[in-house]
Amino acid sequence: MPVLRSTKGGEIDVNQRKKLVIALVLITLVTAACGTRVNKAAFYKQLAQQGAQTTTGSATTGGTTTGGTTTTGTSTGGTTTGGTTTGGTTTGGTTTGGSNNGGGGSAASLGVSTAPVGNTIKIGLNIPLTGAAPVPSSFQDSITVAQDYLNSNGGINGRQVQFLVEDDGYDPAQGLAACKKLAGENILFAVGHTMPTIEEECTSFYNQQKIPYIMRGIPETTLSGHPLAYFGTPSDDFQSTLLADYVIDRIANGKTLVNDTVTENDQPVSKTNYAAEIKRKGGKFGNTYTSTPRQSDWSSVISHLKGDNAGIVFLNIAPVDAISLAVQSKNQGYHPVWVGEGTHWNYNLSMQSAGSALDGAQVFSPWSSIDSPAADQYKAAYRQYKPGKTPDDLGLIIWGYANMIKTALTAAGKNLTRASFVDAMNRMNFTAAYWNPITYTPTDHRGPRVVAVFRGNGNAQKWDQISGFTGSF
Repeated sequence: MPVLRSTKGGEIDVNQRKKLVIALVLITLVTAACGTRVNKAAFYKQLAQQGAQTTTGSATTGGTTTGGTTTTGTSTGGTTTGGTTTGGTTTGGTTTGGSNNGGGGSAASLGVSTAPVGNTIKIGLNIPLTGAAPVPSSFQDSITVAQDYLNSNGGINGRQVQFLVEDDGYDPAQGLAACKKLAGENILFAVGHTMPTIEEECTSFYNQQKIPYIMRGIPETTLSGHPLAYFGTPSDDFQSTLLADYVIDRIANGKTLVNDTVTENDQPVSKTNYAAEIKRKGGKFGNTYTSTPRQSDWSSVISHLKGDNAGIVFLNIAPVDAISLAVQSKNQGYHPVWVGEGTHWNYNLSMQSAGSALDGAQVFSPWSSIDSPAADQYKAAYRQYKPGKTPDDLGLIIWGYANMIKTALTAAGKNLTRASFVDAMNRMNFTAAYWNPITYTPTDHRGPRVVAVFRGNGNAQKWDQISGFTGSF
């Protein structure tokens, strides 16, 4: 299995089966569409060129309103409308059904191991090295920076950190197999950031094995009955509802313009919550259109959006698809206000590829801009551990997760056990200028309840941060 560990030269070892060019950074990208590892700049440039060359006459696959999507303004499901107060900040309309994880006592009372951990802290990572987002080899530098940082000055309470990585292939069966393999490697805990179905299945499996599991925020119901599961980024429930609030209250004419959604099939909560909250606040919701990952021709979807006279469009799709759709729309003379949420925005490379097609887009992100002073510590670490190399915005995400992990491991103390780690997680308050603040309690593992807001700057080809972390609008 791929193993991350520091060598004398400061590089990352790999096994014969698969060269490891990424670990924690896929925590930000795995919801993207299927692909192979390629140079990121070349890949995004190619996407933009594909969008520019696509004609309007050919058929679109997947761009229909079938399969339970919201049509003609009628939504299925629904959300609570009373609002959830977190730390004195009301975040109107968010669902709260998954906030109680069960348990509530000590980790030992839940049957978590109290066996002492040796000199090495093994952390399992199930992420798609294949079948999902393209992985540029430059991420290896960011991983080296994060790992060397964690293992510097004697490591964490005298122990070294070792990341064990398994490819989940962005496939439910392969994903569960990856988690099962990691569980047999004597890991202290696991981190996963992949398709919701895999995270849901691995959550159940790890719960049976009494292994803590940290994942990106997906539907909050995933946490119910799983006291060892944690969200490291805001949930789909929270972000989609908050995005609708932002659209109505902060975007010009947000209440009078028609709102449409373009979504993938694996995003049921986001599309439902967004539509419901837009209508609850008196806005105009039009239709939801379902797309296919790595869709090449968006003509049908664009035609529907234009037909609805949609002035605001929620891009509930992977960034590669968002770029393609935006570029093709611009080429057809259609440029609504694009909006988005999740863990796949705020990458300047996407703006460099889309250019003016995403100009004015407004999106949420769980982390700050690499161009802001908040990222200075990360860039300083890069200079120390990878002198001569240039840090990118994706590596900032590795830096955030590394520090979150370090906070919990340090608090767990020198007599580290899996149980002491869980107890430390259940009382953790992690705050950093570059990362969404996280608070866990024994019964609430939803984690972050705030986002930063960015606007696309087509001229400068970057995302401008226009708001610090906030949980209400």
